[in-house]
Amino acid sequence: MRLWDKIRERIDESPRLRSILLYLGFVIISAVFWGFLTFNSDVKLDIEVPVKISMPNNVHLLSKVPDTLTVTVTDHGYRFFSYLFHKTPTLTLRFTDYNDGNGYFKVDQSHLKKAIAPLLNKHANIVSVLPESINIRFTDLPGKKVPVRTDIVVEPREDYTQFGALIQSQDSVLVFSDAKTLNEINEVYTYHVEELELTDTLRRKVTIAPINGAVVEPRVIDIMVPVEKLKPQSRTVKIVVRNAPAGVKMLLFPSDVEVTYRSPASKVKDEAGITAVVDFNSLDLSSTSNKVKVMIGEVPAAYQDVKFSHDSVEYIIEKH
Repeated sequence: MRLWDKIRERIDESPRLRSILLYLGFVIISAVFWGFLTFNSDVKLDIEVPVKISMPNNVHLLSKVPDTLTVTVTDHGYRFFSYLFHKTPTLTLRFTDYNDGNGYFKVDQSHLKKAIAPLLNKHANIVSVLPESINIRFTDLPGKKVPVRTDIVVEPREDYTQFGALIQSQDSVLVFSDAKTLNEINEVYTYHVEELELTDTLRRKVTIAPINGAVVEPRVIDIMVPVEKLKPQSRTVKIVVRNAPAGVKMLLFPSDVEVTYRSPASKVKDEAGITAVVDFNSLDLSSTSNKVKVMIGEVPAAYQDVKFSHDSVEYIIEKH
């Protein structure tokens, strides 16, 4: 039995299949008629046209340029295939053509339509363009160099520490604007950054907050905050006597003390640099006690939780 006969037999045996095929036939016929009517009549369509401005290197725009223009056009339906399957060229506006000489770059609706027309099908009719015009302030003044202030909160985890100052890729930027605005700007700030529970050195980019009517270059800088793990350490240090009068010597028992502290991992092998101090001026010579308080003297900034094994020691005074 031929294939066609098998198909007819299957259709005859299945009323449901006949209904489906009949429905599909009507859909196909409707689509053909719709396409015929559409492709031979005018159709309205919105097209996104990318836009950019060709400018001299010394000119900076102070307002945002729209990324695209929404262009409403009418054309025969079949011609719209060229818009659907081909990328619309970018509209390039030359700065010198639309500089009004007073610090503004202006392009009105009629000039936009005229500039866009060559990018479209020659039979297309431009109905409207949104935005209806481009009106942007600019400056050709040299940039003003101002310092960058970082708005950053950094908190390492309890067993870590910030070991060193924040490092910026640059400490100043250039600000471009009109003379009055530049005169009022003396510094710029980054957006607020907050990093908590850090367990490693922080490296990231931060953006400088925008300034109304001005342009900042560069807009993004790199920062680094060194973070290291804290390691428990212990050392024995000599106790130093301070402010003893001439001819007077204090003998201490014991003369040294054990100090415990936490230090950054990279400083584990370094000398402690911690001093234990007894101040002669703190003695109460009228007291019967022969003990004096041991105080913490110099401590490197990187060390934390410095403690001595003794808070006081015995002493004897010798005079020469």
